[in-house]
Amino acid sequence: MLRTLFSGARDAVARVLIPDAGFTWKRAWSLRLIELAAVSDIILNVVPVVSDWLPWWLTLALLAGAYVARLIIQNKEAASGQGS
Repeated sequence: MLRTLFSGARDAVARVLIPDAGFTWKRAWSLRLIELAAVSDIILNVVPVVSDWLPWWLTLALLAGAYVARLIIQNKEAASGQGS
């Protein structure tokens, strides 16, 4: 049920906002890493027991990875013509 709901919402966004949403979603590593950083930060702050297993710097590492993915990797793809 949720998969159908999310795929319908993704298709609506694709038609209205992003003409090639499938290609963008496959290449959007920075967005995925930012979402993982947010989830890890929420987990570390809400569930204190998990902080024994997850390091405090995990959020910072994921955000640094998002920075690298956005500014270095995605810019290389755009410059070489793979993004269009």
